Amino acid sequence: MSNLIIARVKSFLLLSFLSCVILWSCDRDDDQTSGPAMPLTIKSIAPESGIIGTSVIISGTNFSTTPKGNLVTFNGVTAAVTASTINSITAIVPVNAVSGNVNVTVNNEEAPGPVFNVTLPPPTITSVTPDRGAAGKEIVITGTNFSTIIEENIVVINGVEAVISQVTATSITTSVPTDAAEGVSAIVVTVQGVTVTGPDFTVPPAITLTIPIDEEEGDVEEAADGRMTLTSSDLELGEFDTYGTPDLGLQKIGLRFNNVAIPIGATIASASIQFTCDNTGSDPTEMTIYGENIGNSGVYTTTDFDLSNRAKTTASAIWEIPEWVATGDKLPAQKTIDLSEIVQEIVDRGDWLSGNSINFIMEASGPSSGTTSSTGGREAETYDVDQPELIITYLE
Repeated sequence: MSNLIIARVKSFLLLSFLSCVILWSCDRDDDQTSGPAMPLTIKSIAPESGIIGTSVIISGTNFSTTPKGNLVTFNGVTAAVTASTINSITAIVPVNAVSGNVNVTVNNEEAPGPVFNVTLPPPTITSVTPDRGAAGKEIVITGTNFSTIIEENIVVINGVEAVISQVTATSITTSVPTDAAEGVSAIVVTVQGVTVTGPDFTVPPAITLTIPIDEEEGDVEEAADGRMTLTSSDLELGEFDTYGTPDLGLQKIGLRFNNVAIPIGATIASASIQFTCDNTGSDPTEMTIYGENIGNSGVYTTTDFDLSNRAKTTASAIWEIPEWVATGDKLPAQKTIDLSEIVQEIVDRGDWLSGNSINFIMEASGPSSGTTSSTGGREAETYDVDQPELIITYLE
């Protein structure tokens, strides 16, 4: 065989081999392009909670390898993407993000992810104003990193959880619980499970005063025609008084208590007036009680209508008097209902000072307002025998 024939055979075999290789390669490429594409998925995030600015790694499939090609949101708020591969994205928890799902969008395809819990940095307490107060006293706690959602903040005062009325990121407004223990204890604030201890807060003890009428002109009566009686032998409560010319009729009663040592800003926990029975009675009897609306009540005089002409408090109390069964009784039946709102209105006035005088005005009302009987109602002792006493419990 000539060299020329051998060369042609070799050339043919080489061409045949190259053709087969090209065809095999094309077939392989066709198989790859026709197979299913990988879906966009989120498999996990790490960490699953953190503060604003936390770097979060999102693991999954079919992400864009270009960071800008991935749209990442934390509960709808767009995050900055700092790095990405086909299987991972690094994103920063954005400002204003709140707890919720992390989603990734690539080429208009969206993949939902798990929940990321946005937490706050640890809270701090810088001040508590005021630093002492009785039940119901409003206080403001100033600091940082409080939640703007009331339910995510807990305040404990002297061992009792307080009710929060208002919050911002830097302040919490609350009030001293009614059952907070007396004494000194640190304010405790918990925000999203993180607890911080603040400065001491003082819940003062309850102080009770018993103040008797200390002068004869302290318990007075005013007749229907305005005449003033400053030396009555008893006090007619809802009873028609015939001992006068003309009859004194239904009388108003004034009770002036001196040297009431309640400090400015005190909270009145309770107040009442204790009488002593001078004469028994069981008829329905009602008296409406007011305070004199002044910070320091002046002495009574014999000037007509000196009781009626005095300004009355907005607060009042209706006393439906129980049966009085025995002369000399000084029992709960002879004690008025609670008058704390009346006293509180007076001591909250700008002209109130500790040691001032408080005056109460009592008027027949309800079933007693139209009575003409001199045997109904109740009769109480006056200054001369067993004078009325004002009993007040307050907290500083």
